[in-house]
Amino acid sequence: MTEPVTAAIRANYATVATAYAGKWADVLAVHARAVAARLDLNEARRVAELGCGPGRLLPHLEQLAPKARVIGADLTEAMLRQAPARFARVVGDVQALPFAEASLDAVVMPFVLFHLPDLPSALSEVRRVMAPGGSFAAVTWSGHDPHPAYEVWVRVIDEYGAPPDPSPQMPSNAVTSDPVELEAALRAANFGRVEITVERFHHHPTAQEFLSHSQVIGAMARRLALLGADLRAECLADAERQLAELPPEAFVESGTVLYTTAR
Repeated sequence: MTEPVTAAIRANYATVATAYAGKWADVLAVHARAVAARLDLNEARRVAELGCGPGRLLPHLEQLAPKARVIGADLTEAMLRQAPARFARVVGDVQALPFAEASLDAVVMPFVLFHLPDLPSALSEVRRVMAPGGSFAAVTWSGHDPHPAYEVWVRVIDEYGAPPDPSPQMPSNAVTSDPVELEAALRAANFGRVEITVERFHHHPTAQEFLSHSQVIGAMARRLALLGADLRAECLADAERQLAELPPEAFVESGTVLYTTAR
């Protein structure tokens, strides 16, 4: 993969990590805690969350691993500064981790794998830093149900002539959303005892919460940003009017995620 494409993918991750907040972040945290709880961390000595963002999962890992030093690592220093100061925090790229070989007893990566430009090399790097018998956990998106509010959002942006999404599609999505493909990728990186389950997610924002979130996250947000200031303001006003006409159930976001654990 070319360096400009890799840089664009990493820049998109930095934007996503910085923008996630509020109720949507709480929804993600529920799944992060649930998959981490599937690991036996009672005797672990060093546990890391890779792509930890503002560190919402770190206190839960502290409870699950009472004997461990819990470490948060992220690509963006700005996010790490928001994490609780009592935890070790390290700026690092998953594809070139700043940890010694076989130094971590557990690695947790909720909602991160699909952001990686080169998934095979990243998984090999994670495997390199894990101690013998170490455990791994991740959460990834799998499928989304029809979403009327999002359909309105897309239609309005199309009507205002927003250019195509400038960000490269995450090449890892096709693998991380498919249980069979994801298991194969983990086994190719020498992970064993791979277990993947399909779980449901459900989120019900208000119209205002949906619009606020959608302006900063995702392909439509990136397209919106390419409009001129005046046209962007008109587009947002039009979207707000049309979204206000929808019933509350039109804003329900639901679908499936994959809970993955491995040794």
